[in-house]
Amino acid sequence: MLRTPVLALSAAAGLVACFGGGDDSGLATVNHPPVADAGADQSGPADAAVELDGRASYDPDADTIAFHWYFDHVPDGSSLGGEERATGFARNDSSDAAQTSFTPDVQGTYVIGLTVNDGKADSAADFAIVTAEAPEGQPIAVAGNDVTAAVGDTVTFDGSRSYDPHGKSITYQWTMVEQPDGSTATVSDSDSAGGWFIADQRGVYVANLIVSNGLSQSSPDAVVVTVTGEDNTPTANAGEDLDAEDCTNIPLTGTASADPDGDALQYFWEVQNVPAGSLANNDSFSDRAAAEPTFWADVAGEYQLSLSVYDGANWSNPDPLLLIISERSFNTDPAVVIDVIDTVDAGEAPCEEDGYVYDCEECGDQTVELGPNVTITDADGDPYTVLWELTEGEATISDETSLTTNVKLEDVIPTEPAVCDTLEYEFRLTVTDCTGGVTKASTSVRVQCCGTDASETTGTGS
Repeated sequence: MLRTPVLALSAAAGLVACFGGGDDSGLATVNHPPVADAGADQSGPADAAVELDGRASYDPDADTIAFHWYFDHVPDGSSLGGEERATGFARNDSSDAAQTSFTPDVQGTYVIGLTVNDGKADSAADFAIVTAEAPEGQPIAVAGNDVTAAVGDTVTFDGSRSYDPHGKSITYQWTMVEQPDGSTATVSDSDSAGGWFIADQRGVYVANLIVSNGLSQSSPDAVVVTVTGEDNTPTANAGEDLDAEDCTNIPLTGTASADPDGDALQYFWEVQNVPAGSLANNDSFSDRAAAEPTFWADVAGEYQLSLSVYDGANWSNPDPLLLIISERSFNTDPAVVIDVIDTVDAGEAPCEEDGYVYDCEECGDQTVELGPNVTITDADGDPYTVLWELTEGEATISDETSLTTNVKLEDVIPTEPAVCDTLEYEFRLTVTDCTGGVTKASTSVRVQCCGTDASETTGTGS
């Protein structure tokens, strides 16, 4: 029987102690730290709960693990996390569940951390990135009806009809975005549904209202306030600046113009400036004297217009209007149909023998009219320009840029007696609509000229 020395047993016992313990076999065991898994990154609307699942976390030694969720990063303005970084997890109101959730309180990026503990050691942290996007169905701002007031009046706005489509509570923010020269008016109680200001100058004031449900803001809605003075002079109001597309009839309105005496107004629209390349002028208004005309902007760019009004005694100051025009997003090129023109009979011309060839006189220049045989249609109703070009033969076009024009056909000469020659003249018509869409079509004009024997006829031809 082999005996183990007492000294050896003591050393073994010390070794076990150094490893921090052992199992029933007397051998030392080593603890492996657990592994945290916070789940996949996510994105969604900011008003929806975010579900978190850490059940994929595990311990290599199969020890029971405890969970701890926390907010590693939140967007500016968020109140989630708090000093302990764990405030805001909703399920069981606990950050220590394997599965939990939270609801974002602002848009932006949230970084959620998860650690697990097996009773002996913490895992390394794992992170899930959550992107809270703008919710569907943003709140709607309703700034109320336009207002007419007098200098010194207190003008009160009414945004009470603003709402959130999902029934969330909303906050208000009024901002003065336009006011007459010299005015220092500002909106008081700008964070209430009924902001107000004191009108200190004649002219047009524009205030925007934006409402928020805490997660997203509405688009701005504007209210226009026209303030009249004590000198009975009317005030022109050309409306808000507009964004539109070129080659369209842009509706304008001056109906917010006002006269303090209630006199009927006459309207006078005017073009002040147009972008490079534009041919727009005062004729581009459908009716310069109308309260609500349309304006045709032919190219992209900025157009400066103005409106003045007259009450029968006094003219208002002009009110400027800026049109910011972009290129139109759709177009159908014009369609061109050209009917065949009947062959022109140019008559006869005498020919004399000259050696082995004939020397013939001309039948004479012939004049025909191009245009009545052409039909042009544009599906978009665009205006268009035309250009006639001669591509074959000798001819003179009276007006190349007019659809209907006369053409003089030249060098109408036969080749020999008793032969009727048909000469062909080719023309190309290019039609360009307002957006630059181009259609080209060709047509030909045929002229018949017959040769006669000079020795058998008299005259010089027709």
